[in-house]
Amino acid sequence: MNDDVAIAIRDLGKVYQVYDQPQDRLKQALWRWKKRFYREFWALRHVTLDVRRGETLGVIGRNGSGKSTLLQIICGTLAPSEGQVEVRGRISALLELGAGFNPEFTGRENVYLAATMLGLSRREVDRVYPSIVEFADIGEFVDRPVKTYSSGMYVRLAFAVAIHVEPEILVVDEALAVGDIFFQQKCMRYMQEQLAGITKVLVTHDLHAVTTLADRVLVLEQGQAVFLGPPLEAIEYYTQSVHKAQFGDGARHADAAEAAGSTGQSRDDLPWVVVPPESRSGAGEATIVRVAVTDEHGRALETVQPGRHVTAHLEVVARSPRRDLLFGYLINDRLGNRICGENTCSVPDGLVALPRPGTYHVTLGFRWPELAPGPYTLTFGIGEGRDPLRHVVQCWAHNVAALEAISPQRPVHGMFNNPITHFEVRAHDGTDAPSADATVAHA
Repeated sequence: MNDDVAIAIRDLGKVYQVYDQPQDRLKQALWRWKKRFYREFWALRHVTLDVRRGETLGVIGRNGSGKSTLLQIICGTLAPSEGQVEVRGRISALLELGAGFNPEFTGRENVYLAATMLGLSRREVDRVYPSIVEFADIGEFVDRPVKTYSSGMYVRLAFAVAIHVEPEILVVDEALAVGDIFFQQKCMRYMQEQLAGITKVLVTHDLHAVTTLADRVLVLEQGQAVFLGPPLEAIEYYTQSVHKAQFGDGARHADAAEAAGSTGQSRDDLPWVVVPPESRSGAGEATIVRVAVTDEHGRALETVQPGRHVTAHLEVVARSPRRDLLFGYLINDRLGNRICGENTCSVPDGLVALPRPGTYHVTLGFRWPELAPGPYTLTFGIGEGRDPLRHVVQCWAHNVAALEAISPQRPVHGMFNNPITHFEVRAHDGTDAPSADATVAHA
């Protein structure tokens, strides 16, 4: 194991015996290896990876893909059926809600118990206890039994303990999803700033947290590692995998002959970019095969300023007649976070029918918002249905165009600016306060 590796996983597997009937367990005990009365379920199989020191690894996947099993094996609370895991460093873990605390003990007693089990002496716990209580911010409940806590209060205290015991490796399994938004933001800041140099393994369904915190992301599918790489690419792979499970390979494997033969009905003077199969997902009855992003005059766009008109041209191949189709776009930042977007459900006559199979040219126009300067990608989609959020996804074309946002004329506060529509200052006697310029002028 190299010195720069904190966690080494080699050909890891975990199998469970599944019995259809209770009496089958007794039969198996009597017959032992001579006959099998169970089915094998592999929660993990053939997982191999290294987590480097100081790296943050995100783990994503659908429910039942083996995420929690992997974390439990890393923490040592679950033994693998095959393969091995080598961990170098003190682990602090926040796993499923309810693990690690005695419900009959008070919060204070559980802090001392948990910290002692993680290797801290009584004197060390005394030193960090005030910081734990301050971070958890549960008030007088710290001296009440944990069984009286809400799930949010429990997570506050458990997370505060996990991060203040000076861990070398922090493992978190979906626990932060229970806390309120203010506590989630507090935890995110702490992990980004105070815990920047320690190794972290995070299991979450929050893709924004993945892009914000993770250096690399592991995608698990049916117990196997199917992707390991940069967050943005991992999220794109995961999204396509979810669509594939729901709709099959439709949009991804659009007929090549259809795509190639579709160009004759299009404007060939546009800066078309072919959408590769690996960037598409969805049901695939209506598929985006090419895109072009231009200004209002049809000229290619590479940079854009706030208020600039953007036109997106989509070349769509319909395999069969469709009705109630809507079209939309998303603007994503360099980390893959969805900044804003819209679809044609909000536009008059925004739902259309494609009466026969063939090629169609779709045009979407919008004004570029007042975003912070930097690179952005565009994702385009086709849905079928009358609800702007809940509809059948016919095609997602993931991150198929890129634009560089130029610095606006005024500073951007956050991801984008939202103009102030009203402002006034009055003294208690009802008089208006003069502006700063007016004050200087009269000085």
